[in-house]
Amino acid sequence: KEVDDMVALPYLHEAAILYNLKERHCNAKPYTRVADIVIAVNPYQWLTDLYTEKVRLYYAQKLVWEQGDQDPRVGLPPHIYEVSSLCYRGLAYEGQNQSILVSGESGAGKTETVKICMNHIASVQKDPNAPDDAEAGKVVNRILDSNPLLEAFGNAKTRRNDNSSRFGKYIVLQFDRKESTQVGEPPRAALAGSKCEVYLLEKSRVVYHDETERTYHIFYQLINAPEKQKTKIWKGLKGTKNESFAYVGKAPDVLIEGKPDGEHFADTARALEIVGIKDDKFITLFQAIAAVLQLGNLSFAPKPGNDEESVVTSKKEFKELAELIGCDEPILEKAFTERTIKTRGEEYKVPLKSDVSKESADAFAKEIYAKIFLWLVRAINDATCAENNYPAASSIAEFGVVGLLDIFGFESFPINGFEQLCINYCNEKLQAKFTHDIFQTVQEEYKAEGLNLDDIQYDDNSDVLELIEGKFGIIKQLNEECVRPKGNDEAFVSKALQSNKTAPCLIAKNTFKRSEFGINHYAGAVIYTAQDFVIRNTDTLPTDLQVCAKACTNDIISKHLDNDKCTNQETNAPAPAARTGRAPPRRAKSNLVADTVMTKFKTQLTSLMRGLSSTKSRYIRCVKPNTLKKKLVMQHITTIEQLRCAGVVAAVTISRSAYPNRLDHADVKERFGPLLGTLKGKDLKEEVTYLCEKTLKHMETTKK
Repeated sequence: KEVDDMVALPYLHEAAILYNLKERHCNAKPYTRVADIVIAVNPYQWLTDLYTEKVRLYYAQKLVWEQGDQDPRVGLPPHIYEVSSLCYRGLAYEGQNQSILVSGESGAGKTETVKICMNHIASVQKDPNAPDDAEAGKVVNRILDSNPLLEAFGNAKTRRNDNSSRFGKYIVLQFDRKESTQVGEPPRAALAGSKCEVYLLEKSRVVYHDETERTYHIFYQLINAPEKQKTKIWKGLKGTKNESFAYVGKAPDVLIEGKPDGEHFADTARALEIVGIKDDKFITLFQAIAAVLQLGNLSFAPKPGNDEESVVTSKKEFKELAELIGCDEPILEKAFTERTIKTRGEEYKVPLKSDVSKESADAFAKEIYAKIFLWLVRAINDATCAENNYPAASSIAEFGVVGLLDIFGFESFPINGFEQLCINYCNEKLQAKFTHDIFQTVQEEYKAEGLNLDDIQYDDNSDVLELIEGKFGIIKQLNEECVRPKGNDEAFVSKALQSNKTAPCLIAKNTFKRSEFGINHYAGAVIYTAQDFVIRNTDTLPTDLQVCAKACTNDIISKHLDNDKCTNQETNAPAPAARTGRAPPRRAKSNLVADTVMTKFKTQLTSLMRGLSSTKSRYIRCVKPNTLKKKLVMQHITTIEQLRCAGVVAAVTISRSAYPNRLDHADVKERFGPLLGTLKGKDLKEEVTYLCEKTLKHMETTKK
């Protein structure tokens, strides 16, 4: 029979786990527990009965407000409301910061799960006995309403998912903890604000996408907006269709969340106004987006009589672009067709071939869109952070925190590139924390049962992390190749293999190409093709385009292309040391190494893990049951692969590693009671104890 918590399965193996999930999925039960983890199987249908106000309040009442000695989840069906409820309780009652880590592959339902959790926390934190606070209500609504903005600018249709997040995000909900003032009154925590950190936006999707996929939703929304609004933003948008722009092209016939793109534009405009982006700011934002679209329509050709130089052939589109961004045409043209080279004591210009000029236009488009996204995130944070918006912020030394991490899951494709290495590196870091947290849970459980933990063995992934981020690891070797003159992908792979040849998780075969290497990740082996690793890791906009951007009149393009921050808030940096005369010498650092994509991402991950380590983490593993997007269908192979990638099998294995089989007292009595016939004891527990002692004693006697 199916069980709510898979730790209670009598016997542990992958088939039992899969069968239990399938049975529940086919009965329209999307949620299952594995100890403190909730597995959420995408039902591909909205199960209204699971998310009513009555159900919300029921979980809040049982898990937050009712007091008791036993596990409050006993008797409750598994639900992600239990995760959000326990997070709130842990923060309000115990004063411990919380985090919810949501993971899964594209289409598994991560973003929807995060939204459900956020909405539930927002409803739980509201004091039903207190009068409505209009200002506090505005803050909560602003937090909830800002989330669709990130979807509009950061989500796209892919083969797997019509509304796929092409970035990772960590949303930090900030709370004002209020101690109880009367006897018997529970402590509370009021939602005061939120902040958001984003990771690894898929920039390449701006300039290229598969014909069955789409680029970012916002492009389609703008193109399909009412003509009056389009021409108000920029006259060049008048009468345009998706096919009018090379970066967009003919779009697959799809409705995102059941609405046409034009309706979504109206929703996006309203959400932007809520976070303060209106009037001139609104026009500036969408003119920058239109500039990205127009960059895709530029074309270049070899200069007549000289194939080493290039000229702009799309004169009309180029003139419109220059007017749109407010840049002189000669400056803009030279930025695309020439490159400034600096050597010791001199500076000179080198003409670019036509294909390189086109690549420069694409690079400019990707960089502008990436910084538009960060500009938007900063605007949202300004409008939602407690420091700016909570009335009592000045009197609060430190806000309580519930963090929600919505991050890309482990990836393995026929061809794996730079993005997959970054994503899988992130998952390795999270898996290390996941494994540590699960083992700690098992330690506490066994200690409570009076059992010895000495024999527990489990695999960790420290060898993989050492290979990627260690002293001579992949990041180090890639960064050095980015600095080296004429550094290339094959040289990087060669040095990485040579420096880490003793690493047990590194895969190197004679059949591999010179640009290939493999890693035995916790979820399985992945073979990487290091094509363009050096270029993608450097990811530096040419100086000529940077100078050109600063000459533009569009505020976002001219002032924000060098801003990589997600917030305008001050970070808690260590205070500078007092001056004592001469400053100590500092080792010079190469700007190239400091600014590589991998180095930035490693710094972000280190900061994220430091933040998560100070919280009580709870896990939701989202699973995509089939590739057909059909309800009540579960494909076995793809599902079990996801369970392995999510660490679910490992979690059950760790929790059952010393004592893999577990039976309830009633099952033991039914199964083994006939061995003795008559059992002594005043209750079931004593009868089973008597049964076990007598049976084991008999076995010892027989053995002797």
